[in-house]
Amino acid sequence: SYPASATITKPFHRTVSSISSAIDSNFTQAEQKCGSNGSLENATSVRQLTRLMNARILQRDGTLLPGSMTIDPSTGLIVDINIGQAVGEEQLSSNDEIVQVVDCQGQILSPGFIDIQLNGAYGVDFSNDGNGDTSNSATTKRNSSDHQDQQTQGLDTKDILYVAQRLGETGVTSFCPTMVSSSRQTYRRILPKMRIARKQQQEKHHVSNNNDRVGANILGMHLEGPFFAPSKRGAHDLQHIKGIASVEDVYGINKNEGDEVPQLEDIEIITLAPELPGAFDAIQSLTKPDSSTSSATNPHTIVISCGHTEATYKDGIQALSHGATLLTHLYNAMNSFHHRKPGLVGLLSSQAKLGTMGLKRPFFSMIVDGIHVHESAVSMAYQSHPHGCVLVTDAMTAMGLGDGDHMLGSMKVCIKGDRATLAGTDTLAGSVVSMDTCVKRFHQFTGCSIGEALLCATLHPAMVLKRHVAQQKRSEGGRLLDAPIGILEVKAKADFVMLNDELDVLGTWVGGQLAFQKK
Repeated sequence: SYPASATITKPFHRTVSSISSAIDSNFTQAEQKCGSNGSLENATSVRQLTRLMNARILQRDGTLLPGSMTIDPSTGLIVDINIGQAVGEEQLSSNDEIVQVVDCQGQILSPGFIDIQLNGAYGVDFSNDGNGDTSNSATTKRNSSDHQDQQTQGLDTKDILYVAQRLGETGVTSFCPTMVSSSRQTYRRILPKMRIARKQQQEKHHVSNNNDRVGANILGMHLEGPFFAPSKRGAHDLQHIKGIASVEDVYGINKNEGDEVPQLEDIEIITLAPELPGAFDAIQSLTKPDSSTSSATNPHTIVISCGHTEATYKDGIQALSHGATLLTHLYNAMNSFHHRKPGLVGLLSSQAKLGTMGLKRPFFSMIVDGIHVHESAVSMAYQSHPHGCVLVTDAMTAMGLGDGDHMLGSMKVCIKGDRATLAGTDTLAGSVVSMDTCVKRFHQFTGCSIGEALLCATLHPAMVLKRHVAQQKRSEGGRLLDAPIGILEVKAKADFVMLNDELDVLGTWVGGQLAFQKK
């Protein structure tokens, strides 16, 4: 049953024993409304809504205000927010019907967490194409019998969807699958599989009476590499590290080969070293494409992040002027801050200087697992630029498993507790902590408010991806595919998490549908 702190009632008068039974009844209602094929064509004009009452709702400024939120599971959108005032059934439009009510009993409603750097989890490696040494991979050690024989064949769409489903347990409702530096052949195999998984997921979300467990939204890929300074490669395989070359060639992109190969539209973020020859031109071409030479009305742009780099402070300013907007896992795999050579870290405190140049300070991601960055350094970075802080897990295959040897791409990694290192070395190789744990530790390390900590896992990553506002006004079967995420506002996606004051995840909703409930 659901925790006593959050009970569910049917239209204002009948208590339901668990969220599961309430959701089952919602499936029936959705089927009656949409028809067996999930189409909205024969739907009635009455919207069947869910209302969450007596909550503390996260605002854009980090405050938690008492109120209620009403969502439409058929479209996956938030349709109403009431702050500081009582709402009742009599306030509904004649075209609205509340069919489910959740009494949050003072718990927190936050936008769902967004992880923009996730290499894998639960035994799945997003860089595994099945051609490397996989004898020690954790993919063969999962408890789920449906996912035990995937390793010899490499990453499969079922593996991707499996991770998406499990992420709801940690409050994550959207994520960028991340690949370490790999071969051209690996990129050509993996990126199309991610696109297929994303399409399959969107189709399932569209069918409101689909009984499969909903999963976190699969966003575009974060390609971490291979354009790195070799000395700062960290856990990336040296044989794959390259200087700046044609992005299309390195990633195997070819528009003329159709859907079977990678496309630029598959990519959300690229991490590169900006000091490499040719990097500035590459940054500009990816972040500010010339629409006059593109057939697209709105040409696809890619977020460029600086990382695994020997870049100087001056290099960082040049990267920003050409379109870079993010620093990857601050402090790690970059030059350390020095009072005469501040490096990229110095950009965080350069608001005045950058402002005179018409530039903004970059966002910066941090792995707040208590291992990658000392708590004092976490606090220092946050105090320098609180609105730019983005929490990432940088998690790899072993997240959610346990101690032992696992794989990250072609590299063997040893896991002991929360520490992941390349086998036989002290080199950190990603993390194994979940996003909810990062949020808790960040709150502890910085002394910031609960709301301010939550912003670093919600609004800030959404701003990095420019997904905190609607992108394109296109819909599919009544569902707005590009509705905002990272915020709880009318017309935003109903992706949210319920938390207590200890920041434990009590429940997670994706597109207005329950993805996880704490037992």
